[in-house]
Amino acid sequence: MRYIFLIIVWIASCHLTVVAQDENLVDSDAVVTNSFWDNWYGQVGMDMNLLFPSHHSVKDVFPNGKSFGVDIAVGKWFSPEFGGRFKVVWNNGILPNDHNTWLQPYGIPGENHRKGGFLNFIWDVQVNMHNLLGGYKPDRKWDLIVAPRAGGWWDIGTRKGCPILGVGIINTYRLNDKWSLYVDAGYQFVASINGVASGTDHGGNSFAEINVGVQYDIRRKASDGKWKKTSEPNQNKDGVALNHFWDNWFVQAGLGMSLINPYGTNFSHVFPNGSTYGLNVGFGKWFTPETGIRGGVNWQNGIMVNHHASYLDSNPEYDGDPNKHGFVSLYADMFFNLHNVICGYDESRKWNAIVFPRMGLAENFSSSYSECPILGIGTEQTYKINNRLKLYADFSYQVTTGGFLDGKFSGDKGLSHNGWFDINVGVQYDLGLNTWHKPGEKRQAAQWEGGHNWPRFIVNTGASVVVAFGAKTALKAMIKEERPDHSDNKSFPSGHAAMAFAAARSIDKEFRKESIWIPIAGYAAATAVGIERVANKHHHWYDVVAGAAVGVGSAELTWWLSDKMFGKGSNIAVGSSGNTVDVSVRL
Repeated sequence: MRYIFLIIVWIASCHLTVVAQDENLVDSDAVVTNSFWDNWYGQVGMDMNLLFPSHHSVKDVFPNGKSFGVDIAVGKWFSPEFGGRFKVVWNNGILPNDHNTWLQPYGIPGENHRKGGFLNFIWDVQVNMHNLLGGYKPDRKWDLIVAPRAGGWWDIGTRKGCPILGVGIINTYRLNDKWSLYVDAGYQFVASINGVASGTDHGGNSFAEINVGVQYDIRRKASDGKWKKTSEPNQNKDGVALNHFWDNWFVQAGLGMSLINPYGTNFSHVFPNGSTYGLNVGFGKWFTPETGIRGGVNWQNGIMVNHHASYLDSNPEYDGDPNKHGFVSLYADMFFNLHNVICGYDESRKWNAIVFPRMGLAENFSSSYSECPILGIGTEQTYKINNRLKLYADFSYQVTTGGFLDGKFSGDKGLSHNGWFDINVGVQYDLGLNTWHKPGEKRQAAQWEGGHNWPRFIVNTGASVVVAFGAKTALKAMIKEERPDHSDNKSFPSGHAAMAFAAARSIDKEFRKESIWIPIAGYAAATAVGIERVANKHHHWYDVVAGAAVGVGSAELTWWLSDKMFGKGSNIAVGSSGNTVDVSVRL
């Protein structure tokens, strides 16, 4: 029921607007980007660090894992919703806790402070939730920020370090045009250093941080750093009007090669011991012409196997990866388009050079350890074929903990002694409207012909799945067919098949004219779901067939009702302002 409620709320929040015949309108609500040198800020504050080692009780954190320190940070907002920050925290140095026994050297109270304490270097990708969900308001005083983060831990006395991975929640309260207060609460995972308080050398330890301090906005004058709508005077004439939240998304798919170069090994031995091949997929968004984010999955040595990849194998008796599963890395990149940063945005530009820091997790299926944090950096080149399609090639290097290769090549547990290069090539497909425009220029308000109406597609697909869920639930309650495994009497029809085919039919309706392979892929995935339900004896074959019929019928009914209510797009189209769904009527 909560899904139905959300759909009703979303539709109820729609704005109905009547527009003229002109398909290109000036978007008076768009925010104009500022100069690259605006919207920077600095922070100074106090920090409390609470270490939570593996296999230790939380009640022992005080005083064994508690430390105090100072932090300093610099950051920039690239758009009202999206920014980045680099922070350095020095703990147990100026402000000591001489009773802390968990820090290196382990079990010696006060020794960590006498040796200088430890440092945390943290990079945040910041998303302003107030501006993202509620729209930009220059007079807003309180902002809530979510920040996935990565960085490194460095023990000053022992000169040992390892990567960290976590997330933070940041609250800022604006005092005036320059000064703000901030509270930063974060939770990070860190590998054990030299096995201290943890028998593993992956993400075995964790720590919480609480920072409080002051923020100073670095501006040349009071008006700098404030975004303005295109309808307001004195906005940045060299900037661009930012698109809606649903624009500037993209997907990527390609082939890749990884070159694993463990600690203490000669790079000439990478072939064949550390060379693997695999698949890479990504999904991302550009918030401004200069900055964006991408999440991706890289699966190596799974489908295309190098049987001689001995670096991946934890057992010296095997030659290569015996399980033939390889390894998977899940990563998030923050994109910086160097062409647009240095030269400015040019819609006609074919080539774009991109650099990115990377954070993520990696798991080697042959290792006895679980996920290990990764940190990296990379560069990407894209070449635009048309307004939707691009070619891309990226090159990156990432480091991870000793657990990734089962500790074989790391002399000190937990250290980032293992690393690998990634080389990927593939195609990128841009979703929605992906061009920015100068203030005062016209933009396409609604895609009457061609393209995709993403808010409409999302709403219709979600509603189709909801209708299919309700229909299968009612039929199960009336028919009461026993399952093949005799677990209950809710076999007919298959609910999984109903919802899968409802989504597949919605994909078919939206994408068939563009490429027949997209709906084929959708139906193939839905069919695979049905086969799995029969193979595992959760359903009879006719349950799945009936479920597929329910799903397709639900999608047909939902889209028909949507066409009746909102039109097919020739006269009525659904758009998005970033916060609500807009229904535009062309008279």
